[in-house]
Order: sequence, then structure tokens, then C-alpha cells
Amino acid sequence: MDSTRVESNRLARCFMLGMALCAAGLAWADEARIYRSYDASGRPTFSDRPLNRTSQVFAVFDGNRLWPRAGGTPVTTAQLSARRSAFDPLVRRVAQAHGVHAALLKAVIEVESGFNARARSPKGAIGLMQVMPTTAARYGQYDLYAPEQNVEVGARYLRDLLSMFGGNVQLAVAAYNAGENAVIRHGRRIPPYQETQRYVPMVLERYHRFQSPSLN
Repeated sequence: MDSTRVESNRLARCFMLGMALCAAGLAWADEARIYRSYDASGRPTFSDRPLNRTSQVFAVFDGNRLWPRAGGTPVTTAQLSARRSAFDPLVRRVAQAHGVHAALLKAVIEVESGFNARARSPKGAIGLMQVMPTTAARYGQYDLYAPEQNVEVGARYLRDLLSMFGGNVQLAVAAYNAGENAVIRHGRRIPPYQETQRYVPMVLERYHRFQSPSLN
């Protein structure tokens, strides 16, 4: 497929997503769900409601920005702020214990689960940091629905990823989403996966924002 056609398809997808956002905004209360569906030829379509059996929640618009659904339900900005504040002491304690910035932990948690300790993704990722049981098993036995244990193992994994990629936060975040082998396989760059390409900037935006004295 030539570059012109690839760019045309990318712009078409962006246009469809934009139209879905506009449609969702017409009926928006506190948040709006954006669905991705596939037609018979496998092409994606974005809408503000399910269209067929392939339809799944692609992202949530909270009035300010999109963030993906990771096993939990959408939350309002006020609810998200309240949850973040409630878990702040725990996040700070674990971050200090493992030498990871609290702002980075909070950024990952917000994008992964929206600070929902009971979140479970369709792929089986669990809790605040959406830890896979296979990842947790590297570090021992953990109850991933217990907030402190979930953040503990997530922080340990993130710390190890930062060490693996020489302190490069961008690559560590990409590896947290796609796996360290994917980052290494793609020349120690962010893998060209749509989900990861969307995930990394959302985490980094929050990471930089949470470093503000008023939010960290």
C-alpha cells in the first residue's frame, strides 16, 4: 500500500472519529462513550453507539480529553479527581519505596483504570494499574484486587522497565502497555501499534501535569 493511500486511510479514520465525537457531544451529560466497530471488510468505523456485534468501547470523552476504557466504567472529571485524591497517600508511599515518581504512577493508573481498583480488562488485566497475572507472577504472590498490592507490583514492574530502557520514560510507558519485548523488537522505539501509539502520549500528558505542585 503506497504512502498516499495510507495517509488517506488515516485521515478517513480521524474524520470518522471526529464525527463520532460530535455526535456524542449532542447527547453528552457527564461523559460520552466512543465505539469502534468493524464492517464486513474489516474496516473500522467510529460512532457514539454500538453498530454491530464487533462494537466495543474505544475511548471515553470526559469533557476534556479522550482516555480508553480499561475494564471499568467511564467516570466524570469530578469523580476521577476524588478517586485520585483518595489513593494519593498510597501512591506516594509505594512510589517512594521503589524510587518511581508518584506523578508517573498516578498517570499510569488514571489511563489504565481511572483509579478503579475493581477494574478488569477483557484481556484479564486487573486493578488500579491493570496488572496481568503473568506479570505479577514475576514478583511473587499478589492479590491484584487489593489496591496496595496492585500498585506495589505495578510500581516494581515500571521501575524495572525504566532501568531496562535507561530511564527513558517514554519507552518504559510503551513497554508497560505493549511489553518490553515489543519495544526491543522495534529497535527500542514505541511499537507501531494503534493502542500503544495512543496510550503513550496520554500517560505522558498526565505525568507532566501531575508534576505540578498543585496536583502532585
